[in-house]
Amino acid sequence: MKKNIVLALLIFAISGCAFLKNIGLVEEKEYVAKVGKEIITLDEFEKSFAKNNGGIAKAKEKSFEDRKNYLDLLVKFKLKVLDAKSQKLDKDPNIQKEIKDYYTTLALSYLTKREVVDPGLRQLYERRKEEIRARHILIETPGGIHGDLSGDTTFAYKRAKSAIGKLNSGVPWDSVALEYSDDPSVIFNRGDLYYFTAGMMVPEFEDACYSMKIGERTQEPVRTKFGYHIIEVLDRKPRVEMVRISHLGKKVDRKATPEDTLKLYNEMKAVLDSLRQGYDFGELAKRHSDDKFSNERNGDAGYYGRGQAYREIDEFIFNAKVGDISDIIRTRWGYHIVKVTEIVPVKPFDEMVDELNRLYQSYRLEYDFKKYVEKLKKEYNFKLNQQTLDIFISKADTSKTTSHSNWDSVYTKEDREKVLFEYANQKITLDSAIKIIKRSTEFSGRKLDRSGINGMIDRLGEMKLTEYRARNVEKVYPEFKNELKEFVDGILLYHIEQKMVWDRVDLSEGKLKEFYEKNKENYRFPDRVRFSEIWVKSESLAKDIYSQLGKGVPFDSLVVKYTERAGMKEKKGDWGLVDASENEIAWKAWNMKVNEISEPVKFQGGYSIIKVTGKEPSRIKTFEEAFSEVASAVQEQELKRLEKEWVESLKKKYKVVINERALEKVFNR
Repeated sequence: MKKNIVLALLIFAISGCAFLKNIGLVEEKEYVAKVGKEIITLDEFEKSFAKNNGGIAKAKEKSFEDRKNYLDLLVKFKLKVLDAKSQKLDKDPNIQKEIKDYYTTLALSYLTKREVVDPGLRQLYERRKEEIRARHILIETPGGIHGDLSGDTTFAYKRAKSAIGKLNSGVPWDSVALEYSDDPSVIFNRGDLYYFTAGMMVPEFEDACYSMKIGERTQEPVRTKFGYHIIEVLDRKPRVEMVRISHLGKKVDRKATPEDTLKLYNEMKAVLDSLRQGYDFGELAKRHSDDKFSNERNGDAGYYGRGQAYREIDEFIFNAKVGDISDIIRTRWGYHIVKVTEIVPVKPFDEMVDELNRLYQSYRLEYDFKKYVEKLKKEYNFKLNQQTLDIFISKADTSKTTSHSNWDSVYTKEDREKVLFEYANQKITLDSAIKIIKRSTEFSGRKLDRSGINGMIDRLGEMKLTEYRARNVEKVYPEFKNELKEFVDGILLYHIEQKMVWDRVDLSEGKLKEFYEKNKENYRFPDRVRFSEIWVKSESLAKDIYSQLGKGVPFDSLVVKYTERAGMKEKKGDWGLVDASENEIAWKAWNMKVNEISEPVKFQGGYSIIKVTGKEPSRIKTFEEAFSEVASAVQEQELKRLEKEWVESLKKKYKVVINERALEKVFNR
């Protein structure tokens, strides 16, 4: 009786779940395709499609046909991986070793993306939605930008603190800037850097600026590769990407008299009055403007980013609204009237991710990665044994590098057993460090002076800390399993394709000859001609050489003596057998007789005299001559045939269901 009740409850539970799904109370993930027992969900497809099409923004622009084609590729990929697993390639010891060898590299890459790059890109984007105006006083450190960051900077620091003290006591900024700043532009701008956004300054300077409010000034000097900076933030405001303007201008000549200048000003004043009365900007620009570029475009001067226009114009357009017309603006060029016609806002993150990534990699990744390592050092209680490091440095032969085979022979067994650094209960001895340095190509050819050894130990610490972190990646980020699965599937795909397609391609000589005989008409040489050339830059010299040829001087001797084409003296000017349509002189040679010599012909920035030495009309290539082309064609044909037959057999083995209705919802939900 009890068994019957349990069975009835079980049946009800199963049918109840199905019923709930049918009425929409239990969500079933929508799929775009089923491959055997594997389901490609709508979410999975969107992520994969975006990842392989330059991000979500670009993926959304793709057509339905593009999505169908991509789904076809994805289905084939799934089928092949299923076949690899059915043939137990995932159990193959060599493939398992390959996966294990790459695991740490993949984990490190994933960690760097999740913990450094992704937050770095997001911060960069958020910061670039704002612009800052700041001024600074720079105190250079010894050696300037090329100086040693670990060198003595005490004097520069004290000088920077002295400048801060004067500012705090009420001495005007301009006076202190002129007295202290080593920035050459201080003479003109008093340290005012105008407006900038993230990605335009070195990271330390940028971080300081974005941490301050308007009117705030650093009380501690900010250290960068340029030296010490005292920074004051003058303004912070929302940023726009670009401003489109119409422009009308009158150029003021350097030699213009005050009367000339006044006349131009009055003309512009009359134009401005007309604009304010509603006259068309483009028509007035055509009649009055000296700006040829915008005149040809009905007054449109195009798009400007911050700092791309004259400062006086820039200050107006980045504070105006669409439709605003400026007063008369004076610059060193002349007089201007501008109208703001469009303001382009900062794009959404997804549309900028590629651009942000390029910028981030170029200016900030290295800096953020070092900060990340410092964070790991604290988290894992990293300790460097200075005594062991001093032994490493003091005994090193500075006349050698790590490329010398016996550079480490100076260290005793006792030295090698000493702990160099430790972290998370892991100890790295001097011996372990030396073995890694000798084994790794990254450390090849390094100097064994203090700076070189310190650099290697810093890098070794980085490597060990990040590798340790990578060991726990699956605990910290369970979703890493998805990345790992993609990676493993990629390796399986490579090996199964090798086995089922590439290794089965028949490129035997008999097969190639059979293909050649059937298709030999497709393998033809065009009309070809052989000629020698004397090329010189001077027309008068070319005429003199032609005169000498007319007097019987041998062509070969004149080539060796005169030709100026690189590498042609040794070849006596011989071009070899070339396609008659390759260039002008080849075509000229084809239309000449064998042994005929041409007059000088203007060619490639100089003058050519050519002598025809042979001709060969178009003909079918021999099998030997066409071999590489035939082999390539047969290989391509066979690869397509074998793959097609293989995929068709897999579709019979594993049922494939395509849900086009779901595919239509991609990025449209």
